[in-house]
Amino acid sequence: MSFIKSLLKREAKSSFESAKDGREPSLAQAKSGWLQDFGASQLDLVTVLTYLSCISTANVSREQLFDAGARLGYMPSPYFAQVANLVQSLGYDFSHACQAVSETCPDETMKQFLLRMGNSMASGEAEPTFLIREMNVQMEDYTNSYERDIETLRKWTDAFIALMVSCNLVVLVSLISNMIYNLGPMFIVIVTVVSIVAAGLGAWLIYRMAPFDPLVHSLDDKCQEQKLMSRLAKVLFPGAIVAGLIAYVVFGQIGLAMLLGGAIILPVGIVTLKLENKVNSRDRDIADFLRALGGVTSARSSTVIESLHHIDRRAIGSLEAELRRLLTRVAAGLSTVKSWYKFMAETGSEMIHRSVRCFWDANDLGGDPDKIGRYSADMALRVSLLRAKRKLVSSTFTYVVIPMHVALIGTLIFISEVVSAFNTQLVKAQEASAAESTTTIDPEAIGIPGALSFQSFDTAFMSTIVLIVVVALTLINGFAPRAAAGGHGYKLAFFGGVALVLSGIILLIIPPVARGMFSDTLSQTSAQAANTAQQGGS
Repeated sequence: MSFIKSLLKREAKSSFESAKDGREPSLAQAKSGWLQDFGASQLDLVTVLTYLSCISTANVSREQLFDAGARLGYMPSPYFAQVANLVQSLGYDFSHACQAVSETCPDETMKQFLLRMGNSMASGEAEPTFLIREMNVQMEDYTNSYERDIETLRKWTDAFIALMVSCNLVVLVSLISNMIYNLGPMFIVIVTVVSIVAAGLGAWLIYRMAPFDPLVHSLDDKCQEQKLMSRLAKVLFPGAIVAGLIAYVVFGQIGLAMLLGGAIILPVGIVTLKLENKVNSRDRDIADFLRALGGVTSARSSTVIESLHHIDRRAIGSLEAELRRLLTRVAAGLSTVKSWYKFMAETGSEMIHRSVRCFWDANDLGGDPDKIGRYSADMALRVSLLRAKRKLVSSTFTYVVIPMHVALIGTLIFISEVVSAFNTQLVKAQEASAAESTTTIDPEAIGIPGALSFQSFDTAFMSTIVLIVVVALTLINGFAPRAAAGGHGYKLAFFGGVALVLSGIILLIIPPVARGMFSDTLSQTSAQAANTAQQGGS
């Protein structure tokens, strides 16, 4: 019974005819809240307009247009449902209903669109003409907005690098300054917190400035890579936490815990990257496929499924395997709706889901295949080209962040270990000088500086501060590349895993190396300083 319900739910999402009525109250509930990102609605509006432009070639009525827009489930859809409800329930005409809904619309882009649509309907302009014009305008607007976001992203990634170096330098200066003058633990804590917050704010700004561009679909049915990702995540994420805790409790090494935790979650990120590479290839090929399929269907005056047999599969590229399975299912007697839904799910691509949905539903309603193919292909091609521009910025940023992370963490730990070793030897020298001194005169009190004038401090407290900074920078440097690149959330497992592994290796290697390099030198230096102070006192 549950399988039947799930199957009916999938059909309701994919089929124009089996979708819910536009009067459904839940369809008219717009999303709200302080976390709502109105910039995300721009791509959704482009998708809705492309869909409506495609089905308008079938000469559908206004009621069907608005009901179709309400059923799509994107951010602008509730406003189409509200217009349909005003017309069907309260007897409004469409132009006045659009104007009434626009007055309550918090999204300025959607508000202006509804006003223009109402004016167009009041003037008697044909809906296909208006929708095609608005589709082109919104596509250009979305393209320009995306490119502006890319330029902003480029500037913020450069600023993030400088910000991370500055925060690391501020922490180092505060720790070293504490040896010269006792600044107190509260000052160190405040400086550390401010540095971490500033670095985290930089990563958050990259996330906010990056363009909204969903890459992997969220359909109920998943592709093989998505299923593998989910299974791995359910096992490896808890396993990483447990393994890290066990390593820390048993061996007392935070570096070993971070190394194990990062290595365990890395497979999830690797599978995600492989999926996204496939999705990018499929998104590049879907535009040519839809344009060719629409042209062949129009030229032959045949159905879409029949036209698929007359397209050279070698020219399809990365979609060949999925299309072969699509034809196999149709030949086996499965419904075309289920077959196309399965095709969209197997690609794993959100853009393929959007564009193929426009293409198939419009053809199913009897629209012009040539125009439908061009409209849906143009949307997919435009988004694919914009992603290529974004990838140029995000990949460069990623190549800089990883070595920068190694340099910053390595420098911080190395200098903190040297300072700790120096402080340890200094304390010994001060104790020896105090025990053997025959005078009560403090050289510093009469203006005679010396090596023993440095202030000793709590090395355990400093080690804790350094460890907190290392963990915070690891999390921030793992999140920032994901924020710049976008994509599936599990991509964070790759960048975060790499950052954890590198931090763990540094924590395991740098401290013993630093202590081995400077312990003998500092011991000899402090002994000489103590002897000098003793001779001066005698």
